[in-house]
Amino acid sequence: MTFQYIINHLHEPHLWCIVLTAPHAELNIQKKLEQQGFITYVPTISVRRNWAGCIKEIHIPTIARCVFVYATKEEMQKEYTALSLQTATALYQSQ
Repeated sequence: MTFQYIINHLHEPHLWCIVLTAPHAELNIQKKLEQQGFITYVPTISVRRNWAGCIKEIHIPTIARCVFVYATKEEMQKEYTALSLQTATALYQSQ
């Protein structure tokens, strides 16, 4: 499905955008976007957590509250608040 989407939309300019999410909602938003046909990326890291003496390894997003989406500006502006990579970089550098 991903390759067919790219082939069908080669004539349109696509960008990597960042969709801001609610806290801890990155993976749910990623799944929702992929169901709508978008190409998404959420970098994750593996960490070990201890719950009641039981150690589990879980995967958490590396960048909090962000989902990277490959789409046209028009597609993203319909439903989501999207930032360009330059804007997001400036926001994170100012913190």
